[in-house]
Amino acid sequence: MKELIASQAASVPGTLKTILITVPTTGGRPVRPLLDELVDQARAAEAAEGRTVSVVLLDNSAAGSESARMAAAACEVEYIRVPVPGFSQVRNAAMDAAGQYDALVFIDDDERPAPGWLCALVTSAEANTADVVVGPVVVRLPPNAPRWLDGGRLIRQVRSQEDGPLEGLAASGNTLVRMSTVRRTGLRFNSAFDMTGGEDSVFFHELTKCGARIFFTRAALVFEIQDQDRMTLPGLVRRSYGRGRTSAVVESKILDIPMHTRAIRRAGKFTRALYWILSGTVLWRPIDCVRGMLDIAFVCGWITTLVAALPRTAINRWK
Repeated sequence: MKELIASQAASVPGTLKTILITVPTTGGRPVRPLLDELVDQARAAEAAEGRTVSVVLLDNSAAGSESARMAAAACEVEYIRVPVPGFSQVRNAAMDAAGQYDALVFIDDDERPAPGWLCALVTSAEANTADVVVGPVVVRLPPNAPRWLDGGRLIRQVRSQEDGPLEGLAASGNTLVRMSTVRRTGLRFNSAFDMTGGEDSVFFHELTKCGARIFFTRAALVFEIQDQDRMTLPGLVRRSYGRGRTSAVVESKILDIPMHTRAIRRAGKFTRALYWILSGTVLWRPIDCVRGMLDIAFVCGWITTLVAALPRTAINRWK
């Protein structure tokens, strides 16, 4: 197999003939439906475009998930156990598995690809000679979801940009990476972010500093399937708080912005949140009230992480 992959990779420069799709999981979600869809898209790409496409399930659960192992076996995809817990651990394991491939594709276990998803990622990468291609992630809610979720917009904001060079930071939930770029740069996901998240934003930021070109394509669409906890107010608040903590960690690593400037921005976000809550209460707009609560949770998470890091941070970061 490795000899076949190597020979295909050398056929046409810039062409992605061999692709590995990786799915990280901690065993808490059923992955069989996703694996079935990925296998279907992989077979379609092989039949129509002459590519070699493989799918790997990366199990990052504490003791190994029997349900994940059985799902992989039923779908005839490779199963890899990643025993050390952490976001970066499983991402690096994916890159190791893709070492002989032209491209690595990340998709999370709470996502489902739209028809033509894989083709859109690969076509964009080849047409733009892109090192990384990012697709949109859209929240999919069940029919009985609460109205105050605003159609999923309170769970996740969808990128509004047109196709082209990516605006803002890249994440790994729906992303293709050209492996020749990874091999050239030698970059890895930083294990310092194993428990906080944000490892993907830092990794792709470092790739761009090495000259990598990151593109966005709307056609490579995936839908995020919601756990029940995400559709409750406490669950949303906890998630927003976690995002605030992750944001603080990522900012300290990649943003060349003085701390006082960042603090002013967060103060503005907090003030705006109070406005949302006040106006939502007066005018009886529950969506605005929830939006304000989530912004406050985000700022609290950001402050908590900042304060925890102060003893280890130079005072001149505030200058």
